[in-house]
Amino acid sequence: MMSAQSSDVPTVKYFLDHGGDLMKADDKGRTILHHAVSAGCCKVTEFLLSKGVPVDIDCGRGPPLFMAATNEQDKTLKILLDHHANPNIIISGATTPLLSTLIYRSLKCMKLLIKAGANVNCKASTMTLLVFATLQGGYTNFIKFLLKAGADPNIPDDLGRLPIELAALRDCKEEVEMLLPFTTPIPTVPDWSIEGVISHLKNEDKKPMVCYFDSFCLYVVSILNIA
Repeated sequence: MMSAQSSDVPTVKYFLDHGGDLMKADDKGRTILHHAVSAGCCKVTEFLLSKGVPVDIDCGRGPPLFMAATNEQDKTLKILLDHHANPNIIISGATTPLLSTLIYRSLKCMKLLIKAGANVNCKASTMTLLVFATLQGGYTNFIKFLLKAGADPNIPDDLGRLPIELAALRDCKEEVEMLLPFTTPIPTVPDWSIEGVISHLKNEDKKPMVCYFDSFCLYVVSILNIA
């Protein structure tokens, strides 16, 4: 596995020529391809794919594309996509490569995945990308990009809250302003303006805010087993 992480193609080739199993995973469910893409080793990644290693190989911890997205490796991620890796694959019924790029704030990887056909409105878990981004804060530039890419701000979380409501509860005027033109007016909000939405959400008897962000990030980390 170390040879894959060090871009040592001759060593990987030697391993293969002497009966090495390129499909075998380590105790964390990662094959040599997973290690290569995670470390950003383009030459090893291309070599392994040329030898027939399935681009979406999954031994229990997600496919290589998920590892590339999580580790912000846009170059190896592009190689995988060029070899027709599935950009919409769902890992453990909870997350996707695209959601991982949001969690780890990799805009380059996000753009590549969306260009390859990743669904910006996929609700793999309890939330869409926009719901996730507006829950925690600090993702304003991602929200702007996602809206331009066609993300739908009218898909609520499991508590029925829209992204604009989550942004308003955090008193984030910039995000509310971004979301307002794309969001269908909420009937219970009499003043459909930036200040009106924020004021209404602050004064309303609200459902309790659930911190999906921390719990979900911990869950993704548990999938990756990198804690």
